[in-house]
Amino acid sequence: MSEQQQQYWPIFTEKDEIKTFWNKKPINFVKQTISYQQLMKRISWKSNKPTEYEFLLSEEGVLFYKKNNKVKGYVQLNEDISLKLIDLKISNKKADAVKVIRIKRTKDIFLYIWNHDYQYTFQFLKYLCQFCFVQNLDELYTLQDVIGKGGFSKVYTLTPNIRLPNQPFNYAGKVYNKNELLSKKDLKKFYHFIRSECYILKRINFPYVLKLCEIIQLEELLILVTEYIKGGSLYQYLKERKRLSEIESTQILLKLALGLQQVHNLGYVHRDIKLENVLIDKDQLKLIDFGFAEKICRDRLVNGQGTAGYIAPEVFMKQPYQEVGDIFSLGVIFYSMLSGKAPFRSNTYDALLKLNKECQIEFSELRFPNVSQKTMYLLKAMLSKQPENRINLQDLLNQLTVCQILSPTNNMASTQSIVEGSVGISFNHLQSKNTLKSFYQNSQNSFTENHSQMSQQKPSKNLRDRRYKSQSLDKKGLLLKSSSFKPSLKNIYQIKIEQSDDNISITDLDQPIPYENLRFLQTSYQTLNCQKFI
Repeated sequence: MSEQQQQYWPIFTEKDEIKTFWNKKPINFVKQTISYQQLMKRISWKSNKPTEYEFLLSEEGVLFYKKNNKVKGYVQLNEDISLKLIDLKISNKKADAVKVIRIKRTKDIFLYIWNHDYQYTFQFLKYLCQFCFVQNLDELYTLQDVIGKGGFSKVYTLTPNIRLPNQPFNYAGKVYNKNELLSKKDLKKFYHFIRSECYILKRINFPYVLKLCEIIQLEELLILVTEYIKGGSLYQYLKERKRLSEIESTQILLKLALGLQQVHNLGYVHRDIKLENVLIDKDQLKLIDFGFAEKICRDRLVNGQGTAGYIAPEVFMKQPYQEVGDIFSLGVIFYSMLSGKAPFRSNTYDALLKLNKECQIEFSELRFPNVSQKTMYLLKAMLSKQPENRINLQDLLNQLTVCQILSPTNNMASTQSIVEGSVGISFNHLQSKNTLKSFYQNSQNSFTENHSQMSQQKPSKNLRDRRYKSQSLDKKGLLLKSSSFKPSLKNIYQIKIEQSDDNISITDLDQPIPYENLRFLQTSYQTLNCQKFI
């Protein structure tokens, strides 16, 4: 290995430039939230005499030790501090060799801690792994099957060799090989990419961003241990479904935007948002692969790499890549979900890059059937060619959270929640055929009554403007005739549905709502919330 290569492998090593292990300066211990504490024995690099102390770990990664209920010292843990389980011989007796945790800050400054019960030693190690890198694999995990491959890494399933209570049965391990990584021309760039990815994921604990559990640095391998998502990518999900509904697409977009907000708040941009970098499994959704993530630079373009078809147009103009660059890539995903097709398509890579650069995007109604005008406006704002005209993340979140279709904390909206949330009537009650018929007839009557009342009054200028704005125009600019079917739920809260033996039976309650009736209810819901019709 050349001298230059030695600078970039191992990726993680002890780099603290300190002369003592513990910080002795005063600290406000009361403000610390303790996540784990345990009585442990300690041997330091200065003394071989085992001494028992109480060790405490805060949620922010500060490790304290106390004696007689008084804080003696503390250290802020980070990715430049190593952990390793080793067998340490306490005395000359063979039986005295015990498993200890070595916490190492520099080549010469370290300490050993352990508990007489190995279960507590191992448990403490797992807590410490949240903040440091660890130099053990066999004591922690077993590598299983390959579940994915990247440009310079492979992803394996991992099973814990010692499973703690409430610990998952499986993890995913992104494995980098030393020889493959050192063969890269841009070794320095990849080194910083990996460091940035770990820095970001270690500091984000959010439902819609993949959780990095541990960093395992070995002599020949680097393994990033993450949570395991059983389902596939959003690309696979969309390929099976062809196209997603407006409701589901908007909800996925909101979750991704919330996850992206966490990244931007750290001062980083993702730079490789695409369908393949979103994992989805039932109600779970995770933004993954931060290999191209970098610190936000507003003065110049640091790196022009990205995935063709998702690259923000300003990158081709050598302009700085800022937060709105990620918004453009997010818009490509939103476009693909709503239409079932990518905005840029070609059989060759060069042609795809050219289309991406020109950024001529089709937004025709044929491409987006049953998509509201409000959503189309949002999509166009995300895919604006000029970054200064593109919607920013906060405004995007404001638009999405104001929308009544979903809320940021809910799971995927089910038909049941849609119906109950929009009309305020028990879903079980609606399962009766007669009740549903009554509900439908009343909704139509309410529209007829409201329409007749409105026809007697001269509409205001604002109402006329709104009506013309929402109706479609033909090629000559004339108003097209609106459909005669416009379900209205304005007075639905006032509907009184009588329950009687003739109206509802046990058999009726067990019957699901017919598909065509569900379609009516969903259309009514979208009408109220998306404001596609007036």
